[in-house]
Parts: sequence; structure tokens; C-alpha cells
Amino acid sequence: MTNEKKETPVAAVSTENIYRLNGRVPLGKAIPFGLQHVLAMFVSNLAPVLIVCSAALVRGSGEPLTGAEITQLLQCAMFAAGIGTCMQLYPIWKIGSRLPIVMGVSFTFVTVLSTISANYGYPAVIGAVLIGGLFEGTLGLFAKYWRKIISPIVAASVVTAIGFSLFTVGARSFGGGYATDFGSVSNLLLGLITLATCLLWNMFAKGYLKQLSVLAGLIVGYIVAIFMGKVDLSMIMSGGIVALPHLLPIK
Repeated sequence: MTNEKKETPVAAVSTENIYRLNGRVPLGKAIPFGLQHVLAMFVSNLAPVLIVCSAALVRGSGEPLTGAEITQLLQCAMFAAGIGTCMQLYPIWKIGSRLPIVMGVSFTFVTVLSTISANYGYPAVIGAVLIGGLFEGTLGLFAKYWRKIISPIVAASVVTAIGFSLFTVGARSFGGGYATDFGSVSNLLLGLITLATCLLWNMFAKGYLKQLSVLAGLIVGYIVAIFMGKVDLSMIMSGGIVALPHLLPIK
């Protein structure tokens, strides 16, 4: 007579699990995919802050925000994105979806906030974000009631309009952003090298590596940018190598 132990089946570890909610992915393959997601998220998280800051005035004095102040705002953006992502993964009451949704800064309000910052200063932007956030959060709690009166075509039109409005952001970034040498040959060359790397990687890579084209483009583009002298970390390092985010840093 033999004793047989019943073992609980364990889901196989596979790269295909990337597309499954609770799938287990091999660590060696999960790291590059996670790194690609984080690095790609950096752009969409920081770009709106930089765009609004470029139009910001301090107390209506006409003085632009300093590098240290912009660095603090960037820190707060990443810190808030981390909190929002954790709340999606681990909901509190009715806030959160219990899904691996990475939260970040939205481009939806860039135009409005840029106008506010240019006319009333960045402190007014902070006030608008606080009040708007409370209003939007309240609407979210009652979404199941009002979403019935909004047809899918309305939501689709809004999302499409936002996508079209981001064309200018991509074009400006390709030409060098808000730098004084926007549209220069060196900036365009750097953009072309990065774009070509992404396309060629997607064309010739095999298997799961094909999906890491964005990461390949980011790495190659950054290395080329270093050799071209376009990487300046002075603003980021102005607050030290390690620094905690400041609450409402603009006085």
C-alpha cells in the first residue's frame, strides 16, 4: 500500500504569462519587460510637468521656475504615480481596481494648466489640481450611475482627441523638446537613430525579444545622447543623489 500526496498544481512559468493577470513570468525575462515599462512611463509622467513648468510664473513675477523647483515637482509626480499604482493593486475601500494598472500623469489637462500657470502662476496650478482632483474623484465613485447616460462614442471621441493633441508633443520631443537648439541637425539625427533602432529591433529580433524594441531604442538613444553631449544631469542632481519629495514645494 502506497501513500500518495496530492500536490496543488502550480502554474507553469512562461513568457506567455505576460498577457495573463496572475501569470508567472521567469525573472530573467520579467526584469527587461518591467524596465521597459518603467522607462517608457517616465516620459509620459515627466513631460506634462515640464510642459506646464515652461509656462509657469512664480507669484506673477514673470520669473521661471528654478531647476531645483522643477526637480521637486518631478519627484512629486513620480511619488504620486507610485502611490496611485499601489492603490490600484491594493484597493482601499472602493478606490482601486485590484488590477496591475500603472498610474501616471495625464496629458488631458496640460493645455488648461499651461494657461493657468502662464496667467496666475504655478501656485494657482496646485490649487486647480487639488480642487479638480477632489471633483474627479467624487465623480469616479458614482461612475456606475452617470456612465449610463454617456454613449461609448463620446468616450471614444475624447480619447481620440487627446491622442491627436499629443502629436505635437511627439514632434517637439523628436526635435529636441524645449531646448534652444530645437530642430537642429544633431537633435533630428538623435531622434532618427532612436526610431531606427526601435524599428530594426522589431523587425529582426526573435521571440519575446521582439517586444523589447522600446527598451532597445531607449538604451541606444541614451548612449548616443551621452556621446553627443546632450545628457545634462545638473538639474536632476541639484537636490542631491537621494532626496525625499516635498509637499507643495512652490512657496
